[in-house]
Amino acid sequence: MGLTKRKDSYYVEFRVLDDGKRLHLAAGVQGAKLKRWKVGCANKTTAKQQEAIIKTKLLSGTMLSERVQDLTMTLGAWADVYKKIEDVQRIRSYRERCQRIDHTIVPFFGAQTLLQDLTVCGVEAFRQERGKGRAIATVNVDHNILKHMLKHAMKRDLLTRNVACLVAAPKPKNARDRVLEPDEWTRLYEAAPGWFKPVLLTGYHTGMRLEEILTLTWDRVDLERGRIFLPAGLTKTKQDRSVPMTPSLRREYHLLRQEGDIVRISGLVFQKNGKKFTHTYRTVREICQAQQIENFIFHDLRHCAVTNLADAGVDTETIMKIVGHSSVEMFLRYRSIKAEKLDDAMSRLNTLITRRSPASSQALEIATV
Repeated sequence: MGLTKRKDSYYVEFRVLDDGKRLHLAAGVQGAKLKRWKVGCANKTTAKQQEAIIKTKLLSGTMLSERVQDLTMTLGAWADVYKKIEDVQRIRSYRERCQRIDHTIVPFFGAQTLLQDLTVCGVEAFRQERGKGRAIATVNVDHNILKHMLKHAMKRDLLTRNVACLVAAPKPKNARDRVLEPDEWTRLYEAAPGWFKPVLLTGYHTGMRLEEILTLTWDRVDLERGRIFLPAGLTKTKQDRSVPMTPSLRREYHLLRQEGDIVRISGLVFQKNGKKFTHTYRTVREICQAQQIENFIFHDLRHCAVTNLADAGVDTETIMKIVGHSSVEMFLRYRSIKAEKLDDAMSRLNTLITRRSPASSQALEIATV
């Protein structure tokens, strides 16, 4: 025990007991094990000082067990590990997620904050700070990322509880109910630049999400059968989906495939110099401003597709299969019913009641006699 000199450095040795949390000096105690610390220098005076510091920590019970040290990690260090997890890297919004972690979550809590020191109050303060001037949905995105980070930390036994799950996240009131009138769709489509028309048509006819459209490749387009195949890894519900095409959409894709006298069988369907289209939301906004189409975004084409399919008499289950809705509740959020349809429903009800009324009165008269 004590100081030991070797070629590379002085070493400090003590017999200790490890209770799983801390190390305790235990010379001559049964079960004690020899523990060695490298001082990192060849100077005996400095080594003696380090020996005294280590001994003091062992006597006072402030020397952490290695088992505890292995399970202790700062938020900043864990963020770096989390971003390298394979499942995390497969998330569609991975780049945005990394930006939110690096520029929002870690700076707020502190990179040097231990994972074990995160608290419910801290998460509540985070939500309150992020909520200043921001929509609830935006705050919920950050909150959910933090939940996911801590969930993976628990899987690796770095935490015993997920404090982010103990803080309620209110549902945002962001449901939209915007469906284009036929003349609005015509103006939107005709005013769009040529490269953007097929993108709009795909959204309007199929209800596919923008990312599903922009990442579509020719090997997943079957023009013979009129089908677009979306693998589970590219859908929001993580389930395969086969999307049928309308005849007019198939014709558009036939022209697109043979554009430039080259028959395309691979690569992105929608591309510019081999790269995915960008700024599509901005393009829609600019067209809508020019055509005076108010309160409309690209994702509303999904509402249009669902509503048009329902108005055409397609049953709910089939529509859900086409657009990829996993619940009737979600389907109803996208199914818009115009006031004219409600008026028509009441008119038909009135007709039914009127037809029945004479028969009911006649039956009542016979009963009275």
